[in-house]
Amino acid sequence: MYDCLEATISRPATTGLRKNRRLNFDRYREHHCLQLRAAPYTGPHSLIRAFAAAQSLHLPTHNLPDGSLLILDLLCTEALLFQRRFPDLLAIYEPARPIPKG
Repeated sequence: MYDCLEATISRPATTGLRKNRRLNFDRYREHHCLQLRAAPYTGPHSLIRAFAAAQSLHLPTHNLPDGSLLILDLLCTEALLFQRRFPDLLAIYEPARPIPKG
């Protein structure tokens, strides 16, 4: 039975998380970006291997505060190859969006 007098419902604050994820991409909006993060209940080994693979290809990388890896200047086909090579990582690809001049 539920107590009708308790009207306080706690909800997780997801809007701030979505906003922060978006800010990560807005900072690098003039670059093609691939963000890789470890799936829940997996270790960081695949993420470390993905970092090593990006470094061996001389691609610029950034470690984000949430523990994910951002790889810059990848084309869509290259991002798909990264996702195929590391299927246990969650990937978000964002194409470049140059700022219009004028």
